[in-house]
Amino acid sequence: MLRRIHGLESAISEFSNRSTADGGNEPKTDGGGIYAELLSPEAFADRVIADVRRCGDEFVRRISKALDGVDTKDFEVPTEVIRSAKDQLQSNEVSALELAAERVGAFQKRTLPKSWRDPAAGYGEVVHPVGSVGCCIPGGTAPLASTVVMTAVPAKVAGVPYVCVVTPAGANGSPHPAVLAACDISGVDAVFAVGGAQAVAALAVGTESIPKVDFICGPGSIWVTAAKRRVYGMVGIDGIYGPTETMVIIDDNSDAAVTAADMLAQAEHDVLAAPVLVALSDGAVDAVEAELSTQLEMLPRAKIAGSALNGRGAAVVVNSIDEALKVAEEFAPEHLCLGFPGAEELLDKTRNAGGIFIGERSGEVMADYVAGPSHVMPTGGSARFSSALSARDFVRVTPFLDMDEETFASISHAASDLARLEMLEAHARASDIRRRK
Repeated sequence: MLRRIHGLESAISEFSNRSTADGGNEPKTDGGGIYAELLSPEAFADRVIADVRRCGDEFVRRISKALDGVDTKDFEVPTEVIRSAKDQLQSNEVSALELAAERVGAFQKRTLPKSWRDPAAGYGEVVHPVGSVGCCIPGGTAPLASTVVMTAVPAKVAGVPYVCVVTPAGANGSPHPAVLAACDISGVDAVFAVGGAQAVAALAVGTESIPKVDFICGPGSIWVTAAKRRVYGMVGIDGIYGPTETMVIIDDNSDAAVTAADMLAQAEHDVLAAPVLVALSDGAVDAVEAELSTQLEMLPRAKIAGSALNGRGAAVVVNSIDEALKVAEEFAPEHLCLGFPGAEELLDKTRNAGGIFIGERSGEVMADYVAGPSHVMPTGGSARFSSALSARDFVRVTPFLDMDEETFASISHAASDLARLEMLEAHARASDIRRRK
């Protein structure tokens, strides 16, 4: 079931060239017949952005009908529809969303940087939230209400004045009630029933009914990801995300059933998901594979999960936990699960991961829904240089200078000297004139 890789060197060679673009042959589309030729994701995004800029709502409406089969007259979901969505859920489902929003809010408050000032040194930083944020919530094969909480709540905690959600409409012309209920609970200011690259384009350039925002966040399909990449610079983005992935490290005493459950939890997302096991023996892999087979039979999304296991799934066999951590360092997974005793003592050695899950009780499913961190995490090895989405992403930290005469006098000669070293005389004079005065 799982492709096996033996030895540290083989594993590092296998994982050394990953990127968020990994995941198979690049698809092409004509936008449901909107365009005359098949386009790559990047080319499609360019065309969609240009057409949304030129034609606004009319084009968004036309391409949404072609791709999703939904003819939406008004993109904005009425406030009363959003507020009544909770009535369509079970009380325990509403309570779970409320708990998630509460815990995510509490966690995110602790991540925020604070303004500071050092009068003696004459400098400091001031922190302000961005003005507006658009959260992309996938429609796909499941109503990802939790992603609303994981994107909108951090933005609201950061103090963003306007947070909207874009998400595809269902067959009835409205987004799924679970998504709308999550929007209400998370304090979202507006919801627009549109998805795909056209939603990203609308948020980036603005249309008659969908406002331009300062920052776009959230995961999505390869088409959404390509559009986010193309609009970066017009707006800020949180990251470029590929298919979900998890790496589970175990020893010979780890619980095979728990390990298999963690791998399947990510495998059921997408046929391109990457569930990777790192174990200390072939026997441990055998035990997990047996559990995978048993548990797979009980899953409604068994076909998707099975394709992920057989496609990008893998089992690495190494000689020690130290070697296993070196594999993780190279792979830099979105989720890194340490399913063995004493894992908490190795936290400082696990630098490259979107999120770290220590011990068998701290399953990644907790972070997916209710623990506190956002489940929007870096993929494709990008955890080497980026972090999970947080309230920090929605603020701007601006340095400032406020020097008194003594501080200015003590350093201005050096500024003039460095300016002349770089042959920038006007810079030097800007310092000299102040000093003479």
